[in-house]
Amino acid sequence: MYKIGFLGMGKMGSSILSGILKNGIYKNEEIAFYAPSEETQKRYKNIGINLVKNERDLFINSKIIILAIKPQKYDEIFSNLEGINFKEKTIISLAPGKSIAYLKNKYKYAKIVRIMPNTPALIGRAVTTVAFDNDEDLEVLKIVKSVGEYLVVNESQIDELIPLNGSMPAYLFEFAKSFIKCGVEFGISESDARRLVFNSIIGSAELALNSDDDIDTLINNVCSKGGSTIEGLNELRNNGFNEAIKKCYHSCVRRSKELGSSN
Repeated sequence: MYKIGFLGMGKMGSSILSGILKNGIYKNEEIAFYAPSEETQKRYKNIGINLVKNERDLFINSKIIILAIKPQKYDEIFSNLEGINFKEKTIISLAPGKSIAYLKNKYKYAKIVRIMPNTPALIGRAVTTVAFDNDEDLEVLKIVKSVGEYLVVNESQIDELIPLNGSMPAYLFEFAKSFIKCGVEFGISESDARRLVFNSIIGSAELALNSDDDIDTLINNVCSKGGSTIEGLNELRNNGFNEAIKKCYHSCVRRSKELGSSN
């Protein structure tokens, strides 16, 4: 019996695997995976991870199973698992919209966990929300912590929180991209603009996390009355910035729930 099995080895699955190996949570020989791509199979077999023959074999022979596949694939995968006893197994789902109730109906008697990491997991700096079907599981939290910070939440909140962690990197990158483009239009090299913008984001985030000041105070600390910063900030506010963020947030949550509409 393998201690953990991965169904899917995309960016998020491979990031969690890297965190597990880097932190010594499981040995290579204690880990199994299945992915249909021959290239993916070869890559992970070459580092000593066990390739099983199909999804069914993975579920039968793994104690913990990480579902690192698209939510649209869930029903298709489950059709191959009829008759498997899931008692004493833990199912960890990364899919938005797939509720614990839906998963418990599919994987009867298994422990169910929903997690929502984000792409900084690639460098061990994820922020992951975690929802359990029952009591917290320390082994699951150890796995999640291997790729960064985590927050245990009620499942009722997990879709509403996706814009704040799962999707946030894309929104920050879009914000940064616009400022970098403007810098280039003023004759600044793209590499210099990129360096300034992303290091400013990192520094600002660290300042906010380590400050007792509220966000309005942090904003006001940058702005001088009649200065250039407040001039630019007012343009953002007067051109629908806050309303655009609100629409973005609501659309993200709505789509996450739509993806689970078959629950």
